[in-house]
This record gives sequence, structure tokens and C-alpha cells, in this order.
Amino acid sequence: MSKPSPEPRNQDRSTALPWVILAFGTLVWGIIVYRTHFQLEDALITYRYSANIIAGRGFVFNPGERVLGTTTPLVTLFLALVSLPFGSHAVREVATVVMPVFGLMAGVATYFALTKRGVSNAAAGLAMCFLYAHIAFIRTGIGGMETPVLLLLMGLSLWALGSDRPIMMGVLCGLVVLCRIDGGIWAAMMVLALGLKSWRKAAISALAAFLVVLPWIIFATIYFGSFLPNSMLAKAVVRPGRESILLSGEHMIRYAYWFVCGTGFQGSMYPLPLWLAVLSLGAWRLLRQSPKNLWPVVAFPFVYAFIMYAGRCPKFEWYLLPITYTCMILLGVGMVEIYRGVQRLIPARARSTVAASIIIVAVLCYCGAAVPEMIRQMSSLTTKEDFVRTQVGKWLRDNTPEHASVAMEAIGYQGYYSERRIIDLAGLVTPKVVEFKRSTPLNGQVFDDVLRFFKPDYIVLRSFEVDTNDHFNGGLLFLTPGKQMQFRETYREVRRFDAPGCGPKALLCHLTLYQRRLGG
Repeated sequence: MSKPSPEPRNQDRSTALPWVILAFGTLVWGIIVYRTHFQLEDALITYRYSANIIAGRGFVFNPGERVLGTTTPLVTLFLALVSLPFGSHAVREVATVVMPVFGLMAGVATYFALTKRGVSNAAAGLAMCFLYAHIAFIRTGIGGMETPVLLLLMGLSLWALGSDRPIMMGVLCGLVVLCRIDGGIWAAMMVLALGLKSWRKAAISALAAFLVVLPWIIFATIYFGSFLPNSMLAKAVVRPGRESILLSGEHMIRYAYWFVCGTGFQGSMYPLPLWLAVLSLGAWRLLRQSPKNLWPVVAFPFVYAFIMYAGRCPKFEWYLLPITYTCMILLGVGMVEIYRGVQRLIPARARSTVAASIIIVAVLCYCGAAVPEMIRQMSSLTTKEDFVRTQVGKWLRDNTPEHASVAMEAIGYQGYYSERRIIDLAGLVTPKVVEFKRSTPLNGQVFDDVLRFFKPDYIVLRSFEVDTNDHFNGGLLFLTPGKQMQFRETYREVRRFDAPGCGPKALLCHLTLYQRRLGG
């Protein structure tokens, strides 16, 4: 009688692999959430929209002002729905629980999307591990941003592409666009990849995506006057330079470094050529494995980077998480290819021991060094936010009239907790500020225009701005001594908010609140 085949046992192990990784990732993320209570500033802009929807004030940031200042209508509506039973003040707490779940499930979806197209369990599992371990993915995953939902939808759409399910893929691509407007780049590449196999199926998928997005386009056009987020238009004005800056060598270098960091590169740990070599090896392997289904993973970083550069996108780390996502896949595949090449030098009997030893050492190093450092960094940021922006918002809520208007540049924490009408100095939820910015390149002139037009009851500024007459975005805050004197005659300093352990020039640590004088 022949011996039973060991294949079922191996298959059980490979089936259990993603769930083991998920359990470990959940444990690590849970510890970080518990220890840090970390939230990113921009997430609270979306939270305020969701809270206003729950409270019956409409899809608005300021009640009565129909301005689309969030780029993620899908997450805004979802958070409003799941927070509804708990009330409008519970949006942040609900998001703290549900958003990391999406991030963790993005890893699972990616694993099955890759193995569906013949990528080895080891490579898919390693890619999943890299996603869970990368600090940028953790920060956005637990920080409340829409990014984990976006990456989950990207992983599911990649699975649907490999499973030859055009309608499902189209629906998912439509949700990707509603989750984040730049998700349209991924959605277009998915449809194109399907079109290379069957234009008929691609047309069906594109139609499905369009039908998912169409209701929002109609609603947003009627309700806001445009389906394009005002926040996107504001950032187009805030970013430095005009079209000519694209030809500046210095500008190219800065963006190139930003994009390289977006691939997951951390310069203090390994040389850049080695990093790029591993990614290239992973790309080569993916293109050999399943070129018709996996080429978007390889091409996406280049296409996305080009579009972001051509659009002069502001350099925020979470903007490049879609690039990081695809590069973590390439990294996982590339590392397995390297191990396969090296294992030929290892005796067959010792290969399992060597592999297990590598995994154990990696886990111990990560948990013993990387995780504590991440907790330290994120706890420090949380402390600064709690002592400064959160306290500013709560002070405004408790000490100002309900009808008071407040001008500020960082509208996340302060806007969410203040519950007051916000005049956004960056223009995300205040279109008039965008008009001012388009009319002049001088930040000081824009600030003066805001004061004259809106006459805000309160103003929140970084403490150094008035103290040294330096605008946060560059240039002078007051263009003339007369303007500075006029400001001090019109507004009085009410209170300063300072985080402990920060130097005088730390941008997140020192804010000053000003109140308009009676008759000012």
C-alpha cells in the first residue's frame, strides 16, 4: 500500500497562513491602538461631516454651508451609518474601532488576490506581513483615514480581476473612486487590464463602475454645485509654484525622494540600490507569473507618481500609500525569489530550520525594536495633539457663543471638537479663501483678505506666526507694520496652548488663540 500523500497537510497549512498572519497583525495593531490612541488630523474633517449628517444638519462641515471639503464620500457616509446608533459625538470612537479592521482585511484580500493568480503562498504571506508591519500603513490604518478602506477595495478588485468577474470588479472600482478620488487611477488600470483580455468584459466592468459613481455625481452636483471636492481645488492652490515648477531640477529631486519613500524605502536601514533591486526582482517575477492580471501592480507606482507630479500634489505621506501597497507586494515576491536562490546553498534537511529561524529573528526584532519605537513616536504625536489642538477645540466649545466664527488653518481636531463655524485659512471648506489664494501669491495678503471679508470672532494661529511675523506657508504674515498694528488693535490674545517637552519652534506644539475686540 502506498503512503498517503502529504499534500492535504501542506494545503491546510497554506490555508491557515493568512489567518495566522492576520491574528499576529491584529495583536500588534491592537497594542499600538491601546497604547497610543493615535488619530491623524485630516481624519477628523471627515468625522465632522459624518457627525453633522447624524445630527440632521446635512452633508456639511459648517451647518448651512454646502461645501464638499472631504475627498471620501464613501467613508463619510459609512461612518455616519455605523455611528448612528451611538450618536453624532461617537464618530471618532467608532472610527477607531472599525477603520483598523479594514486595514487588516486589506492584507487578507491581497493574499487571496495574489494566490488566485499563482503567486506562492510564501510570497503572498510575506507581502501581507510587510503591509501589516510598515509604519505608514499602521499610521493610516489606525489613524482614521480612508486609506485602509481604499487598500481593501484595491485588493478585492485585484482578486475580482483574477477571478474573471467583470461586474464585481466594476462595482469595486466604482467604490474605489468614491473612497478617494485618486483611486480613479487604479480603477482605470483595472479596467484596462481586463480590456487586454476582453474588451466586452471591460465595457461591462466600466459600465458597472460608472453606475456606482453616477448617483453620487448627480447628488453632489445638485447639492454642492460640483462633484469635484473643494478640498482638491484648495490644495491645488496651496501647493507651491505654478506649472513652470515641473521643470525645476530641485523640485524634481524633492518629489523623486518623496516617491522613493512612498515605495516603503527607509534610508536608515538599507541602501537604496538594494531596495530597488529587490522591488525589480519582484516585478520581474510577477510579470512572468501572470502578466495579464498582475501587470497593474508593477505599473501602478509609475503611473500614479507621474500623475501626482504633473498635478503638483502636496507631499503628505498618506497620499502615497497606494504606491506603498503595491510595492509591499513586489517586496514580498522579491524576497521569496532571493530566498529560493539562496536555499540551493543550504542542505535540504536544514532548509526548514533556517526558514523558521529567519522568521523567529525577524519577529523578535520587529516586536522588540520597531513596535516600541512606533509606539513612542505615535504617543508623542498624540500627546501634542491632545495638549494643543484638542484643547483648543474644547476651549472654543466651552467658552465661546454657539454662533461664533473661528478662523484656523488646521481644521481637523479643532473643528471637530469646537462645534463652531470654521473659516478655513487653507480653503478646504471655505471656497472664498481659494479665490483669495488664486488672486495673489502672497500669503500675507490672503490672510489680510480673510480678516477683512469674514471678520472672524476668533483666530487660531501658530504662536510663532504673530511673534515673528512669519506665515506658516512662507513669507510675511503681516505685509506692513501698519497691518500688524491693525491686527493687534482689532484682536487680543486670549490664551496660548503649549504641549510639554517641545522647543519654541515645534510647529505642532504651540498655538495662540485671539479674540476680536468689541467694536473691532
